[in-house]
Amino acid sequence: MAARGLIENLKAVLTCSVCLGYFTDPVTVKCGHSFCTECLLRCQKGADETLTCPECRGVIKSSDLVPCENLQNLSITGKMLRPHLLQSMVGLTTCDQHGGKEKFFCEEDQILLCNSCLLAPEHKDHQVLPLETAADKCKDKLQETCTALQQKEEKFTKALDKTRRARLRCKEDAYVLKQAVTSEYGKMHQFLWDEEYQYLQRVNQESRDSLAELEKSKAKLSQQLQNLHQMIVEVEENLNKAPLEMLQAVTGTLERNEELLLQEPELPSSAWTTCPITGLREMLMSFQRDITLDAESANPHLILSEDLKRVQYGSVPQDLPDSKERFDYVLAVLGAQTFTWGKHYWEVEVGDETEWELGICKDSVSRKGKLSSSSEGVRTPAGCTSGNSFYLLNSHNGFHLVRPINKVGIFLDYEKGHIAFYDVMDSSLIYSSSNIVFEGPLRPYFSFGMPRIESTPGSLIICPINNQ
Repeated sequence: MAARGLIENLKAVLTCSVCLGYFTDPVTVKCGHSFCTECLLRCQKGADETLTCPECRGVIKSSDLVPCENLQNLSITGKMLRPHLLQSMVGLTTCDQHGGKEKFFCEEDQILLCNSCLLAPEHKDHQVLPLETAADKCKDKLQETCTALQQKEEKFTKALDKTRRARLRCKEDAYVLKQAVTSEYGKMHQFLWDEEYQYLQRVNQESRDSLAELEKSKAKLSQQLQNLHQMIVEVEENLNKAPLEMLQAVTGTLERNEELLLQEPELPSSAWTTCPITGLREMLMSFQRDITLDAESANPHLILSEDLKRVQYGSVPQDLPDSKERFDYVLAVLGAQTFTWGKHYWEVEVGDETEWELGICKDSVSRKGKLSSSSEGVRTPAGCTSGNSFYLLNSHNGFHLVRPINKVGIFLDYEKGHIAFYDVMDSSLIYSSSNIVFEGPLRPYFSFGMPRIESTPGSLIICPINNQ
């Protein structure tokens, strides 16, 4: 058995660790390991990738490959000599127990047997075959296993090739997709730049037209003032004349005076044309928050719905506790949510005939008495109707005459100090203010104007978060 072990050790020394066969055109690398040249090159995944040793994973340079002719000759010799050595062992092995030649093989115990061993009780019911028959049977099994392994190797090789091709295709597809995405966003950017340019051009033209109208109005009003001043001087001079001279001059003076008194100053409107901004609402909706009303802050005249999404005015005040959180004079209610950071957006339906104020305020806003917007950190535009006209008043920049608004969007960027209001129906900007220094928690703010006989306050409805 010792001889068989030496034969197996010799085979292991002359075997490539990649293909597990005798060396073919072997090369020895810098780390001392040897491989078939073709086996080693197959380990390189790509032409541009680093070749590493299959045994120790050390990096192999092309200059490190040393052909080994002696190892090649030994492999050829060992391959030819091995069958003869194994064959000769058949006649050399003897039973250690009985001293007879081992001519049989026990498949259950996987050991060689002599004639005496064959008669022993421990092998009575075992499958025992002549040594040559057992060797042929073993050879058939090994050949079958080798064929199955080769088929499996071929299957894995094909899978590896497919994976490599898929990897290359993935890189190519990613590059093409990135180029396509860049192109599409480039078209969107260009479209928005063009839209912005056209909007600014329209504002410039409207500004020039408005300034021209204001200049005409200024000239006309100046002329009217000059005429009034001259008439006042003329009337004062007539007052100082003698009675007869006064009576003679008064008729013409009074006629011209009557004409001037019928004139009224005409002020041109300063309304601006709104422009829908493509994709604006879709962008804002990504910051939409689920806003509800804070019942503890509501003025007693304000009636809130059960879901705290709707508020309307009631002429008769409700019997509610007069806490420090409740507005007692201003018809206002706060949102239940507080903001100390981030971007937030919500939408409110204001109705067709509603006087309203919407926006944000400090959580610490005074709830008692009249509310001073500038001193309490309130940022709101207020809307009101007058006949067929609609006016927008923001808390800092005065009046703007605009068309009626049905739904208002409010956007807050706390860190950038930005608050903006939008006409949701046509995705246009109403008013915005930036570079505000926000300090402390902020709350959504909802308010009605003081009711008048000629106007009936409607309701304010917070749009649900899933309202697209």
